[in-house]
Amino acid sequence: MAVKAGASKISSLGEFEELLSPGRSINSKISQALEDLPKNSAVLFIVGLKDYSTVLAELLRILQARKQQGNGAYLTVNKPVEDLAKAFSRNKISTGSVFFIDAISILSGRKASSGKKAMFLDSPTDLIDMDNAISKQLSKSQKPGFVVFDSLSTLLLYNKPQAVEKFLHVLVGKIRGANVQVFLITVKSSEHAGLIETVSQFVDKVVEIS
Repeated sequence: MAVKAGASKISSLGEFEELLSPGRSINSKISQALEDLPKNSAVLFIVGLKDYSTVLAELLRILQARKQQGNGAYLTVNKPVEDLAKAFSRNKISTGSVFFIDAISILSGRKASSGKKAMFLDSPTDLIDMDNAISKQLSKSQKPGFVVFDSLSTLLLYNKPQAVEKFLHVLVGKIRGANVQVFLITVKSSEHAGLIETVSQFVDKVVEIS
């Protein structure tokens, strides 16, 4: 089969696989980043916008597959839990063992009713409410094995950078103190460079995927 002049070439099998299934490459990067992490470790993911949804899906897929992780908690200020659940379902990711803390549905006018698998907070501006919600999960007899925070960049839309930095420093310390892993997600942006630099100082690992 003839190849048009000027057409880009695929230089490796890995590039070919990535074209067929972009999630496979991202899954591999995340898996490598999470190898041999202590139970109380904190990881910051800095993600390009085009890969954001894929990173979230593959991170949750990996955490769910690790039996030792047990249950998880997912705090979202980015998308309503209803939308997240649908997206994860499309990617064949079970969320049965994940408790969602949703701080955006009520603000966006969605119907919200807290239950066994979800808690709805009034607003992403109420950092104390978020802290209390996480603390409640950590105090359970069967506490989560991991906490995912989605996302720092969205949190900055509703709060001042200094308040977010202080909140995250306290929250990460609290989660680590409970011997639980925490994964912070943010979109890569020069506007968030100050926050990313600060947060990078109190996490164990920074993973950039873009």
